[in-house]
Amino acid sequence: MPESRVAIGRRIKRLRENLGLARQQVAGHLAVDLTAVAAWEAGKYLPREGKRLRLAALLRIDVATLFAEQQQPSSPVAASLVDTLSELPGVLRRLLQSTEKNLRAFRLAAPYTTPAHVQEEFRGILDQRLMQGSLEVERIEIFYSLERLKEVLSNLLRYEDRPYRVKTACTGVQDVVPGMGGYLFDDDDMLIGGYWAKVPPAARPGLWLKGEPFKSYFADYWNEIWNRGTPLNGKDGADLDAVRQVALGMGLAETGWPQFVEDARNLEIGDGLPPLV
Repeated sequence: MPESRVAIGRRIKRLRENLGLARQQVAGHLAVDLTAVAAWEAGKYLPREGKRLRLAALLRIDVATLFAEQQQPSSPVAASLVDTLSELPGVLRRLLQSTEKNLRAFRLAAPYTTPAHVQEEFRGILDQRLMQGSLEVERIEIFYSLERLKEVLSNLLRYEDRPYRVKTACTGVQDVVPGMGGYLFDDDDMLIGGYWAKVPPAARPGLWLKGEPFKSYFADYWNEIWNRGTPLNGKDGADLDAVRQVALGMGLAETGWPQFVEDARNLEIGDGLPPLV
């Protein structure tokens, strides 16, 4: 058997197993015999053209990559600790400046405030790129207070018609255990960390991750939480009904909604930058 075909078969098997799929599930999805899937994975022969696209979609990979005779070498795996106070500001800035297309942010944690100096320059660069339309931002979070929701509403109003998309998970939850939050820069660099009750979070590290295993893991993680989230700025940001429903569910009086929006429109924080993250 040709070496390239064997390598592709191994790739199919590895991807199937990584997704927790049985051969029988693959066979059923593609309407083929179980023996056909076994033969593909053994490199005896490969799927016909009509099956390749569906197989690639099932395995969550580009069809050209799946059937490439030679795999491109994956990026080196690297993990390093980043001190929240001394190193995080510079790392955030450098990663954002080198990001070409997309920043994804998730905030699934208890109430906390990031020290202003950690995010000041990062938010300034992010604000500039959003205004220029040179970066797409997607973010999802648990809202634990009306004040936090007001900050996000401030962003929705500021970045209306910009590529800034926000979803919420677990709306109305106010008591949440400390959890995880972080950023995905072009899905190539992952910067994650716990949220700490003490402000500032002295001597608390974050984790900077790179490489294909982390990339695959967080791509699936992101798809899961993003698909479950509720959009807050539909219709190109002009429709705020979802934000209103979340606010009312968290205890805002119905008569207080207009003032809530007005306060968000005029919201500023200590360093004068928008409360992006």
